[in-house]
Amino acid sequence: MISLINPQRLLQLYQFHPKLRNVWYLIAAATLSVANQPQEIPKVYHYAMQMSVRNADKYHVTLAHKTIELLSDVDPEQRRKALEREYQFPSAKQNMITAKLREALLKTSPLAGLPRAINGLHTLKESTPSKLLPKTSTLDSWEAAMKDEIPCPESFRRVVESKEDQLEVVNRGLRQWNTIYNKVSNRVVNNLHSSYPDLWYFTLVHCYGPLFSFDKILSVPETSLVIISALVPQDVNPQLKGHLRGALNVGCDLETIEAVRTLSILVSEWCGVKWADGVVKLKPKKMLTTYKRY
Repeated sequence: MISLINPQRLLQLYQFHPKLRNVWYLIAAATLSVANQPQEIPKVYHYAMQMSVRNADKYHVTLAHKTIELLSDVDPEQRRKALEREYQFPSAKQNMITAKLREALLKTSPLAGLPRAINGLHTLKESTPSKLLPKTSTLDSWEAAMKDEIPCPESFRRVVESKEDQLEVVNRGLRQWNTIYNKVSNRVVNNLHSSYPDLWYFTLVHCYGPLFSFDKILSVPETSLVIISALVPQDVNPQLKGHLRGALNVGCDLETIEAVRTLSILVSEWCGVKWADGVVKLKPKKMLTTYKRY
């Protein structure tokens, strides 16, 4: 595949907007995953990791070049050794960056398809230092099926063990849904329900409940921004329109929302994405227009 991101583009992502200083890498990586360019995600990840160290701002240009060099070895084994040397003692902030990026890519899965999320997360895993990989055990799906048990013991944060717990997860998702869609919540619900009742059920029970409303790693506003960045490359203006407004409803300010939208457009263009009729835009009085490139 063609290399899309170089040191200059890493600098452009990092410096894109002051309000995105803590989330730029989530926006960029989610867009790259949805645009089917997962091979570029490690560059974004490791530049965010490099920029997390003390006084990194003084050396942001040097660190951009260092990031590309760190990942430049075509031999996977040599590249792995270089990563292990670089991150012998990962910081708490680097742990947080890694966890947030994994969660962001997972949350794109209902929006852009599980295969692309799998590819993105697999590529991220291959470039994650061993000390920052999730601690997992070997699973046996056949044995789990025989024992009638949940085959993912490490995923305890999302596992529900009783009907009461399951109801709470669904209700949590419904509360977030109502917060996002606010006055038009019933209209959107009934649009999905009338299209196919199982569509609304799946959206609530399998997307909003256990995934989008889960805020132990990404906050609700951060999740909302990731959703926007996952929708921009897909040319789905009706859905993007709802989530641009929804980001306001969960506490994001207009300037941040527009910065996320514009950054995602930029990364999408690097990936060769084109839109049939532009990208819908949120205006100051919550009026929506369309952005076009000429």
